[in-house]
Amino acid sequence: MFKNLIVSFTIFVSFLPVCFAANEDSFNINSPAQIQEASPEFVYKFLLAEIAAQRGDLNSAGHLYLDLAKLTKSVPLAQRATEIATASRNGRLAMDSAEIWRQLDKESIEAQQILAELLIASGNLGKARPLIEELLKQEKTRADGFLYLNSLLAKVENKKNALRFIVSVAKPYEKMPEAHFSIAHAAYFAGDKKLAEKELDIVEKLDPKWETAVLFKGYMIAQEWPEKALEHYKSFLRKYPSSNEVRLEYAKTLTQLRKYDLAKKEFLKLVNGSLASPEISLTVALLALELEDRDLAEKYLNQSLERGYNYPDKIYMYLARIYEEKNEPNVAIKYLDKIDTGNLFLEAKLYAADIIARHKSIDEAVISLDQYKNLNEQEKLKFLQAKTSLYFNNNRQQDAWTLMSKQEENFKKSPEFKFDYALLAEKMGNTLLMEQLLKEAIKLKPDYALAYNALGYSYADRNIKLQEAKKNIEIALSILPNNHYILDSMGWVHYRLGNLDIAYQFVKKAFDIQEDPEIAAHLGEILWRQGKKSEAKKIWNDSLKVHPSNNILVETARKLQ
Repeated sequence: MFKNLIVSFTIFVSFLPVCFAANEDSFNINSPAQIQEASPEFVYKFLLAEIAAQRGDLNSAGHLYLDLAKLTKSVPLAQRATEIATASRNGRLAMDSAEIWRQLDKESIEAQQILAELLIASGNLGKARPLIEELLKQEKTRADGFLYLNSLLAKVENKKNALRFIVSVAKPYEKMPEAHFSIAHAAYFAGDKKLAEKELDIVEKLDPKWETAVLFKGYMIAQEWPEKALEHYKSFLRKYPSSNEVRLEYAKTLTQLRKYDLAKKEFLKLVNGSLASPEISLTVALLALELEDRDLAEKYLNQSLERGYNYPDKIYMYLARIYEEKNEPNVAIKYLDKIDTGNLFLEAKLYAADIIARHKSIDEAVISLDQYKNLNEQEKLKFLQAKTSLYFNNNRQQDAWTLMSKQEENFKKSPEFKFDYALLAEKMGNTLLMEQLLKEAIKLKPDYALAYNALGYSYADRNIKLQEAKKNIEIALSILPNNHYILDSMGWVHYRLGNLDIAYQFVKKAFDIQEDPEIAAHLGEILWRQGKKSEAKKIWNDSLKVHPSNNILVETARKLQ
């Protein structure tokens, strides 16, 4: 019975977009709610919506919640429909839901704001305008509203339309610097530099201390004349020496122009000033790293810690890198050991293992990773990948193979494990197992582009099953159309099929994206077969200068020259 119920849910949910499409315009805000209590119909549809949301079918869930919001005239359900539709990136559904929400709760600033955002994102500035004008009447949020409009209008494709829009809605606020700044921002990106400069001049008269406008003007100037931007910042700092934001930008520009001594003086003013903060100390430390001044960087990283920086793990990572570069691996590892939880845990442990492998031994590096037991599935896989790589890259292929073989049962439902195991199997010469594992990975993850590509390329590289190879690579390319490795694979299968011109187009496109040595090897071989031997030699020789020990590149160039 339960199984039949689930089946009926599935069938019902799968047809939701069709079911509700005809009901889009039937909502009447003045009519009474059709459902006014928790009736069987309401409970049924609500459960369907929850099931759809839980299984990831957000589009269907959004349609269901919107339908329920119309039937019940419930503000929370309309809000829920809007949130789910936004998460599913269904712009039409999100706008319909937000419009119902706005009609049901005319006082909701959030509903008006979301609907306006959606309309602007879709380029429908005409419908967005009355909503924005209404929102800007709120005096408390008006200034921030203009600044937020900048970020929304920056995403509008037609920049001239965006400029006309902001000029129109800003008209009633001629004495407000944020309004003029928004016009300047839109004007600059619409290519009207004169209007942008004019509006920024008005801003300066209205609020000469406003750092945001000063920084934007400096950005505009620096695009054409960085030296002139320095004068702009210096002029402001002479009047307002306590402006950390402008001083920081001034220091960054000095760094970019390689005026390092002057930049360091500004760093000192920043970290020693009365408004200094942990964030300022960290920023100065990062700028010092750009200058390759490790001692100065270390000083301000520690200062940031002393001042109570909220994310110390981030600083520990930087300090570890500094000490490794100083050839003090034990100190580097000491800092990495401080990171025992959080977002940087995985990166820190893998980095520590890498340091141990390079400065001590492979076995010690593997043991360092073995000590962590309470790991989630992703962390377990990452640690396994790291240990396998440590063995394989240090000519201990059998140890790598033994390790992966022992873990097969623990990762039988992981497509990523099967993919890695397949690549190792190929390197060990077991192509039959490789094919089996890649097919299993694809079965577990039908949109696994890299697995399709690996299978197709393996066939093409061995010059077998070329039509099947082409089919697999086509699927991979449909999922990741700009992946250079997949483009290279498609070119290589066409090369095997004798389609040299098509092969060249694909591999050349791949090489333009990433000048990988193996892609260079393929591109050169295709050019060689086309009779363009001088071009082929140039490709190989240029790549060999950067990758002199790449076996595939070296072997290809040696074989054909």
